[in-house]
Amino acid sequence: MNVMHDIAEARATALVLRATAKVVRAEQGSLMFRLNRAADALEGMAALAVRCLERIEQLEQELRQLRAGAQ
Repeated sequence: MNVMHDIAEARATALVLRATAKVVRAEQGSLMFRLNRAADALEGMAALAVRCLERIEQLEQELRQLRAGAQ
């Protein structure tokens, strides 16, 4: 599924951002903060997308059951 690939890519990017933040020099603290915040945002969006996809699948299943029961 293409969407799951995009979600996995977002999670991988978040890991790269966090790894980059760990190697930033101490005097670049604001950069480290921004990198970590970006990683947090990406992880949050990926988690939300997964929950939305799961909910869509659940609703599609319920709709199929309702259609089957109506016949």
